[in-house]
Amino acid sequence: MPQSHHRSTVPAMPTQRRFSALPRASALALACSAVLAFSAQAQQAQSADAGKAPAQETAKTLDKVEVIGIRRSIATSVETKNEATSIVEAVSAEDIGKLPDISIADSISRLPGLTMQRVDGRGQVIHIRGMSEQFAGTLLNGREQVSTGDSRGVEFDQYPAELINAVTVYKTPDASLIGQGLSGTVDMQTVRPLDFKERKIVVGAQGERNSFGKLTDGGKHTGYRLSASYIDQFANDTIGLAIGAARLNAPFQEKHYKSWWWANTSLWGAPQGAKPDDAIALQGAEAWVKSRDATRDGVMAVLEFKPNDTWHSVLDAYHSKFDQSEWMRGAMWTNDPWWNNGAVTYTSANTTNYNGTPVVTSGTLSGIRPVVRNDNNLRNDTLSAFGWNTEYKTGPFTVTADLSYSRAEREQSMLETYAGMTTGLNVDFRIPLSAGYAWYGLPDLSAPASVKLGDPQGWGHDGRLEDSRQVDTLKAFRLSLNHALDSSFLSSYDIGYNFSRRSKDKHADVYFADLPGRTPVAVDPSLLQSPTDLGFAGMGSVLTFDPRALLSRYYNVHLSETNDDLQKDYRIEEDIGTFYAKANIDTTLGERVNLRGNVGFQYIHTNQKSNGVGITPTGPAAVSGVGASYNDFLPSINLVFDFNNGWNLRVGAAKEQMRPRINDMGAYANVGVSVGNGVAQWSGSGGNPRLEPFRAKAFDISVEKYFGPASYVALAAFYKDLESYVYTSTIPWDFSGYEFDTPTPPQSNIGTFSAPANGQGGYMRGVEFSTSLGGELLHPALEGFGLLLNGSYTESSIDPDGPGGSSTDTIPGLSKIVANATVFYEKNGFSARVSERFRDPYRGEYSYIFGQRSYRYTRSERTIDMQVGYDFPQTSRLHGLSLLLQVNNLNNEPFTTQVSDSNGLGLMFPEEYTEYGRQYLLGVRYSF
Repeated sequence: MPQSHHRSTVPAMPTQRRFSALPRASALALACSAVLAFSAQAQQAQSADAGKAPAQETAKTLDKVEVIGIRRSIATSVETKNEATSIVEAVSAEDIGKLPDISIADSISRLPGLTMQRVDGRGQVIHIRGMSEQFAGTLLNGREQVSTGDSRGVEFDQYPAELINAVTVYKTPDASLIGQGLSGTVDMQTVRPLDFKERKIVVGAQGERNSFGKLTDGGKHTGYRLSASYIDQFANDTIGLAIGAARLNAPFQEKHYKSWWWANTSLWGAPQGAKPDDAIALQGAEAWVKSRDATRDGVMAVLEFKPNDTWHSVLDAYHSKFDQSEWMRGAMWTNDPWWNNGAVTYTSANTTNYNGTPVVTSGTLSGIRPVVRNDNNLRNDTLSAFGWNTEYKTGPFTVTADLSYSRAEREQSMLETYAGMTTGLNVDFRIPLSAGYAWYGLPDLSAPASVKLGDPQGWGHDGRLEDSRQVDTLKAFRLSLNHALDSSFLSSYDIGYNFSRRSKDKHADVYFADLPGRTPVAVDPSLLQSPTDLGFAGMGSVLTFDPRALLSRYYNVHLSETNDDLQKDYRIEEDIGTFYAKANIDTTLGERVNLRGNVGFQYIHTNQKSNGVGITPTGPAAVSGVGASYNDFLPSINLVFDFNNGWNLRVGAAKEQMRPRINDMGAYANVGVSVGNGVAQWSGSGGNPRLEPFRAKAFDISVEKYFGPASYVALAAFYKDLESYVYTSTIPWDFSGYEFDTPTPPQSNIGTFSAPANGQGGYMRGVEFSTSLGGELLHPALEGFGLLLNGSYTESSIDPDGPGGSSTDTIPGLSKIVANATVFYEKNGFSARVSERFRDPYRGEYSYIFGQRSYRYTRSERTIDMQVGYDFPQTSRLHGLSLLLQVNNLNNEPFTTQVSDSNGLGLMFPEEYTEYGRQYLLGVRYSF
C-alpha cells in the first residue's frame, strides 16, 4: 500500500526512525500484517537482543502481499499513531473512500476518549475527552472548517464517508497546527492521487431501509447510497487527478414521547381535584412521529502536480449539498392548574412511592384539550471548501504557501400548525417512572368533523412559520518555512504565519398564521391524508395533512416578531493572525533510547467585532462595531521516548485556547435604565462581543507497547487546568452608543450587563486505555480474528453555571465513562464485525423550541452495529466485487433524557423517550 503523503498544512510525521528493533510500518510491514508477527519465538529473539546495541535494520524484498479490508485499516491507523510526535488517534479507510462505518461520525466516535452525540437518530457531532463539540477544532486537509450549525461545532453528517480517506485526531497541540481545539483537533483527509502508482476506479451502491417502515404520509422508509471515485496519474506520474462523488438518499424515522415537567403544585397554592396534596404530578406531555428524507450530494476533486523533487502543488476542492424535509405529526397538551383558569383537574389519581415521595402514575385527567400538530421543516445546507498548497524545496529549505476558502450556508423553514377539539376531554392515563412510553386513552383525534384547525392550547396564534438563513465564511492564507538541519539533536525547524478572516451572518423572520376571525374551521376531507398512528403512546390516531398545502388556503400569514426574534439577527467578524515557530527533535539518549518530538509556540492576535439588534424602551436599534482585540502566547512541547523494543513513552505540555461560541458573541441586547435613590444607571442583557477564549494549561502522558503492525496496547492520562471558562454573569459594561430618551439620564456610560463572560475555570482530567490485538497473538487457530477495545474515565470540577451554581450540573458533553469494543473476523475474503459503543449519562446541548439552545440530562447509551462482507478473490472472474450488509443501531437503542422536579427535592424523572429503529444497508462495491 502506498505511503500517505503528509501535506505541509499539518504537522509532518517522520518517515523513518533511525533506530528500531521492530519492522517499519511501511509497505513491507503492511504486507506482513497478513500474518501478524510475534510468535513465541519472535518474543524470545527480541529478549535475547535486548542487551545489544540496536543496528540499522536490513530486510530482503518480499513478494507483494496486498492487505485489504479491516486489517489494512487497522494497520494504517496504528502506523499513524505510532509515528506521530503528538498523542493522536486515527482511523483509515479499508480501501479508497471506504471508512469502516456508515458515517464519519460513527468511525471517529469509536476512537479512545471520543464519543458522539446522536441528533435526530444519527451521529452528528463529536465529543472529545468529555467536552462538547464546541471545544473541538475541525480541519479538512489541515485547514480549519466552518459550520452549518449556529456556533463552531462542525456537523460531520455534511461530509460523506465515501469521500474521506482518513481521519486523525490530535489530542495534544502542535505549534504548526492551525485551528486547534481545546479538547482536540479532528483532521479529515482526502486522497492524494500521486500516492497511487496506477489508475483506480471504484463504484458502489447500497439500498437502505428503516425497520419502522413508513410512520406518516410524506416520508419514506427506504433509500439508497451511490458513490464513485476515479484516481489516475499522467505525464510520467507527475500529474495526479482524483475525483469522487457520493449521493445519499436516507430515510429517518422517529417515535417520540416526552414528559414536560413534574411538580407538586399544591405546595404553591394550586391543588388539582383528586390529586393528593403531598403528591408530585406530571404537568404536560407530548407524543409524535417524525419522518425525514435526507438527500446529500457531495463531490471531491484533487489535482496534484509534482514535476520534480523541488516543486509540489496540490489543488483540492470539496462541495456538498444537503437537503432535508421533515414531517412531524403528534399531540401535546399542558395540564397544569394555571392553564385556562384551572380547567384541568384530576377526577381520580393513583400514586406510586418514588424515592420516598408519592407520585401520580395513573388515574383520570379531566378537561385537557390536546393540540394536534402537523409540522413541516425544510433544511438546505451547502458546504464548500477549496485549498491550494504549493511547496518549493531548495537545498535544506522548504517554502510552502497555502490558500484556502471555506463557506457554509444554511436555509431553514420551520412551519407548525395546530388543530384540536373545542371541548375538554376526560382521559385515563398510565405514566411510567422509568424510561419508556406512557399511555393515554385519548379519543379518536383523526375525525375531521370534531378535530378542527385552531388554537386549542391558547398560544395566541393558529400556526407559526420561521424562515432563517445563516452564512459562515472563512478565508485563510499561510506561509511557512522548514529548514532541515544536519544535527544530532534537531532534525529541522519550522516558522510560519497564518492569517484568517471569518464572518458569520444569521437572519430570521417569524410569521404567525391565523385563521380568519381566529375561528376554528374543519379541513376539507379532500386535503386530508391517512391518519398518523400514535398507538405506541396510547394516543390512537391524529388528523394528518400537508401543512404547507393548507397555508395559503386557510390562513392569513403576517410578520410577527418578538424582541427575542429580532435578536436572532447578528453578524460576527474575526480576524486572526497566528505566528508560529517549532523545533523538531530527533536524537538518541545513550544507546537504547531514541528521542523525537518538537517544542514550539504560537502567538495569536485576535480582532473581533459584532453587529446586532438592541432592544430599548423606545424600540429596536442597531448595534454595530462592538468587539475586542487581544493576544495569546501558546507554548507547546511533545516528546516521544522510543525504547526500540516496541515501547513508547509520550509526554506533552501546552497552553491551549478555544474561541468562544459564536452565538454567545452577538451584539444583541436588551437595554434599559433603572433608577434607584434618584440615581439612574444603565442595565441590560444579551450577547458579549468582547468575550475572550476558553484558556487552559494541558499535560499529557501516554505509555504504548506495539506488538506488530496492527497490534498495540496504550494507557494515557491527561490533565487540563482551565484558567477561564464562560458563564452567564453580571459584568460591568460600557453602554456608549445606546441612546434614547429617559426621564433621568445616567451620568455614566458604565452600567451592569448580564451576558456570557469569562470567569473562573477548573480542571478536566482523565485516563484512557486502548488496544488493538490480532487473534494470532494468542493462538494460531485464531488467525483472522481481532479485537479493538478502548475505555476512558473523565471528570471535571467545573460547574457550567459558575461558582456557587447547581451541584448536579456538569459541563456539556461530559460522560465519565466512555467505552468501545469491536470484534472482527477477516479471512479468505469473508469479513464480519460487531461493534458496541457505550457512554455514561451526560449533559447534552440540543436545539430547542424556536431554534433556541438547551441543555438536557441525557441518559447512558449503548448502541450496537454490525457488518458482514465478502470480497471475491483474485482467482474469481468477479475479482474486485465486494458485497456488504450493514445494520446500524442493531439493538434499537432509545434516546432518553431525564429532568429534575420543579419543587427542588432533587428527584430525577423520565423526560424524553425516542426510538429511531434499525438501519439496514445492503450493497455492492466494485473496484478496478
